[in-house]
Amino acid sequence: MPRHGLPLHLFFIEEMITNAQAFQTTLKDRYKHGTVAFAVKANPCRGAIRAAQRLGLGADVASEYELRASLEEGIDPATIICNGNAKSTAYIDMALHTGALIAADNADEIRLLEQRASDTASVARVLVRFRGMPLAGLTSADQTTAADWTKFGFHIDEAEHVFSWIGKSTCLELYGMSAHIGTQIADPIGYRLLFEHVFRLAKLAAQLGFPIQCIDIGGGFPVAFLTSEQWEQFTARLLTRVRSNAATSAAESITWNDLPMGYAHVDRQPTPQPRWIGKSYWSAFPASAMLAQILEQQLGSGDTVLDRLRAIGSPRLIVEPGRSLMATAGITLATATGVKKVLGHHVVSLDMGINNHGTNLISPDIFPAAVLPRKASDRPIEAFFAGRLCFSGDMITKAKIPLNRLPIPGERCVVYHTGAYSADHFASNSCGFPRPAKVAVRPDGTVELWRPAERFADVFGSKSDRLTIPETPVGGPRSAETR
Repeated sequence: MPRHGLPLHLFFIEEMITNAQAFQTTLKDRYKHGTVAFAVKANPCRGAIRAAQRLGLGADVASEYELRASLEEGIDPATIICNGNAKSTAYIDMALHTGALIAADNADEIRLLEQRASDTASVARVLVRFRGMPLAGLTSADQTTAADWTKFGFHIDEAEHVFSWIGKSTCLELYGMSAHIGTQIADPIGYRLLFEHVFRLAKLAAQLGFPIQCIDIGGGFPVAFLTSEQWEQFTARLLTRVRSNAATSAAESITWNDLPMGYAHVDRQPTPQPRWIGKSYWSAFPASAMLAQILEQQLGSGDTVLDRLRAIGSPRLIVEPGRSLMATAGITLATATGVKKVLGHHVVSLDMGINNHGTNLISPDIFPAAVLPRKASDRPIEAFFAGRLCFSGDMITKAKIPLNRLPIPGERCVVYHTGAYSADHFASNSCGFPRPAKVAVRPDGTVELWRPAERFADVFGSKSDRLTIPETPVGGPRSAETR
């Protein structure tokens, strides 16, 4: 392992297997017509896709590049769902050629699909993606993907027109519908509301003569980043802080710059316990437990989701656990470079290379962490984690997290539950930092390299890559007015 250096993203395939099999068993025991698809964007590399293929998972892809990798690693095209709000012609052509499912996002895309399918004498299997459900507030506003304010999908009010359009096309097959709530949905009520709308749309399609064969409810299944006790303590302390007098010492803050996080809507009045609105970091139903809860919960009619699925003909049900499949399977190891105090708070700087946890820019995440090795003399303390990038938003955690002790420069730190998104989703070469390696540990203890660490030349190029700058600007000769 040391040959890959630090920082390092480390994945445990055994944990991924456990998570995947829990989802597969939950479906198999309750509903025979289900598909579990790995959301490739959660960990876009061949190693993760290969592991998913070996587990018999499908793939939810968001680009022609993810689609190509999934096909090359042997994922069955019939279990691949092509998502995205702005699909390229190349993406659509690849999906048509291989027979992958296409989640149609907008009218322009349907027109392009019809044209390309007609030109190639093929038939596209289409899922219509919808938005406009009253699902705001269940996660971070920037990560909500089914409410009104989202760039994805058709509004549910357009359903009749879209169903008729696709259903009557000679080169499009109305296979079903899809909708994605967002990420880290901790409360089952969100899925209950989603299914209420999905079943209403399925009834409409049937009345138009186009029975729904498939329903894709996306992912969003939560990860329990904290224990229930830790979550209760954190939210209670934050609520007290939000309601405190503005003149209270900043040393009593528990979030960076006094971020209210899920209590941004709360005033200082002593009202009953308000609802947390936004991304939660604990759930009573993490991962596959949420899927079981969804399938068995009652709808407004009194029927369960399972009852209604069977009543409409038992369509294929697709679930796409991305974060909850991979998050707990990964950790990130980094070196502490120093500790300082800011307004009375300990701030530990880590050499993380890139801004792995860029979600903090839109939704401050909470990752448990520790200083290694643990020692008998450890004294628990709270601290913020900061990265090395030259911009103030580079806070690895904007909530104070408990540590077993403060590190000294050169000691290793581990950040847990980073197996999904953390290594890739907002990764960049900001400040010239290369991306760390991704290494996976197989169940037998052997190691496979999922992605090598980038080198200096990967970021900056080499001296041999120098280009000759033309004397004439790319835009052509400058006019007299611009000289």
